[in-house]
Amino acid sequence: MAKLIEFVMVLSMQRYSQDFFSQAEAEVRKEVPNFRLHIFEDADVQRRTADVDAAISRCSCLFASLITIADTTDLLVPMIQRYDPPIVFAFESVPEVMGLTKVGGYAMGKGGGGMPKPVQNVARLLVGNREEDAYLGYVKLQKITSKLVNFLPGKRLADFRNWTNVGNYWNTRSIANAANMFKLILREYCGLPKLHVDPPVEIPNYGFAHPDAPKYFAKPEEFEKWEKERFAAKSSAKVAKGAKGAKASGPPEYIGTVAVLSFRAHILTGTQYPHEVTRALEAAGLRVLPIFVMGIESHVVVREWLMRMGVDLLISTMGFPLVGGPAGSSKAGLTVSVARDLLTKLDVPYMVATPLFVQDEDNWREHGVGPIQATIMYALPEMDGAVAPVVLGGMRGSEIGTVPDRLARMSEIARNFVRLRQTANRDKKVAIVVYNYPPGQGNTATAALLDVPASLIALLDRMKAAGYTVGDFPRDPAQLARCLDGSIRADAPE
Repeated sequence: MAKLIEFVMVLSMQRYSQDFFSQAEAEVRKEVPNFRLHIFEDADVQRRTADVDAAISRCSCLFASLITIADTTDLLVPMIQRYDPPIVFAFESVPEVMGLTKVGGYAMGKGGGGMPKPVQNVARLLVGNREEDAYLGYVKLQKITSKLVNFLPGKRLADFRNWTNVGNYWNTRSIANAANMFKLILREYCGLPKLHVDPPVEIPNYGFAHPDAPKYFAKPEEFEKWEKERFAAKSSAKVAKGAKGAKASGPPEYIGTVAVLSFRAHILTGTQYPHEVTRALEAAGLRVLPIFVMGIESHVVVREWLMRMGVDLLISTMGFPLVGGPAGSSKAGLTVSVARDLLTKLDVPYMVATPLFVQDEDNWREHGVGPIQATIMYALPEMDGAVAPVVLGGMRGSEIGTVPDRLARMSEIARNFVRLRQTANRDKKVAIVVYNYPPGQGNTATAALLDVPASLIALLDRMKAAGYTVGDFPRDPAQLARCLDGSIRADAPE
């Protein structure tokens, strides 16, 4: 019996990918029966340390993806260094892990998590020198480079070429692409020179993915064209059936438009929750722009597509910062300022509605949202201005599951946001909450280093100028404070 050729994957926040990569493994084993793939979650590094250690000690190739947690890194890095696998691919991880990347004679070396300065400069040129788009420029540069190096001769470039090509397979998730990625490594580094490898099937970095559409759309114009054809086909079908009041053309009467951002990797691996979100929102009478992104370019979609297309609400099913996503930005503090400027120009509510990618549904029901997931879903998006987060579900084994009543809750909030946006300011009801603790001790509308009554008057003046109905109110801050305190006593139960 031929000796086993073993590959190991350590994946963070990607439990949903286990079945996907297992299917790719099955495809490879049709031609290479002695191929084996061992898949671990980042948590396994701590919970099943001995199993991970043993697998790495035997492997011919190691993949590490999205390894960002210190506890995992502190255990995983020494394992990799101790056993020194022949081939290591690291993606979107901390520098200590990225620096372990090596493919034959090509090694990223220490500190390899960042882009070299010349590469950064070229990447920025590809995106118009926008600092916040540098990672997107790097992805574009990688695609261009992978095509160029295939025409350059010499063994010296072969390992770099293979590293680049594997990155392209990795970023264009499909079972066929994943299987060919494995076969490329097997052919080049595991003694199987006659193995046939197909090139990666190109899939756009970001685009539109609707559950009823026959394909992905790389441009807004393509999606809008399909959308019109879809509406026309539905209305024609109603006319053919003699539906009462049916018209032969024209879109349905949506109350507003919602853009939904989802991870590209989730769409490409067949995860269903993005489509469930689309259907739930459409059932609530909303037009949906279902957009997938790699995660690093959500802000580009907002800037280049949504500003033109026009939306009433932006929903992220991903969490993380709007600028840079899980990868963050190459300049500290840039993400928040760029996101603030973009969202100010877009001028619509921004909310996060997402399943828990790193937490089981049962665990969530028993203990609530865990600290890592809370950072992803609450803390980071709130810095950009996200509001009203909704948990849609959680992990069920290796699948990302949603809960019907949570989808309904998201749809209700979305519908209300759209309705509120369409309501005239004079008809809106606004509640202003001020501090009052401990009650009854003169603490009403107080705050350290802030004149709350004077601030309230300034706020009410701005609201009145914007068309809100605020009625009459005292112009003197002290009198306004007494008015608030008196209203509390008047409303207090006897």
